Amino acid sequence: MLFPHCAAIYKPTPPENPLVEETVKRIIADIQEQQERVFSFYTNSKISAKNWYGESEANILIVGKRSPLKIKIEITHTWGAPILYILIDQMRLEVLSFADKKLYLGNFTPESLSKFFPGFIEPDLIWAVLRGFPNLQRFHRIKSRRANQITLFNEIDKEVQIIDIYADSLLPKLVTFPEKHLEMAFSGFREKGGIIFAEKVKVDHRKDKKGITLKNSDMIFNKTIPEAVFIQKKPPSFETIYLRD
Repeated sequence: MLFPHCAAIYKPTPPENPLVEETVKRIIADIQEQQERVFSFYTNSKISAKNWYGESEANILIVGKRSPLKIKIEITHTWGAPILYILIDQMRLEVLSFADKKLYLGNFTPESLSKFFPGFIEPDLIWAVLRGFPNLQRFHRIKSRRANQITLFNEIDKEVQIIDIYADSLLPKLVTFPEKHLEMAFSGFREKGGIIFAEKVKVDHRKDKKGITLKNSDMIFNKTIPEAVFIQKKPPSFETIYLRD
């Protein structure tokens, strides 16, 4: 044997085992609990995306209530000038675009939102992205097939969601939606009154190669939000455009 010590040097590390069933159930239960803990939130954050309105980063104010779903998003330049005001009212979308002085109206779909907000984000995921913590897709069974990872399957045994876990905290690190070609990464978790949120959320849509990064310095949860917050007034000079599905 020419290199008698090679076997010792290059001995592969045994793969880590999948998560045990009790741990999987605990993680899923904790995510479900976090979903239920928040009925409203607001935050002043930063948003960054490539080649978007001439900015690498902008300010973003987000106000949301869960039931019925209403979300107001105000995106402004770093010096304060408005870029977009977006209102999601259940399945209705309103967008004030200050660059072209238009009010866009239509149904809230991934296609309609992606015309203004980078990343192909579906209605059932927008709350998780903006609130800073993942939610669960409807699933039929769950299984851990590898270390620090849980897969959710639907009734026909197709993967609907894959959740990679931080080994130390058991919090969600990366959430993948195979059929949606979407990934959501969460980092820098903080806790306020039992509510956990990520300081950084990164969304990547692998198919169209678009995405956003949100940086949350702080979030306020479960305060009463006046309905007036979710009313947008069109400036007189703005033209109204109806979006097609």
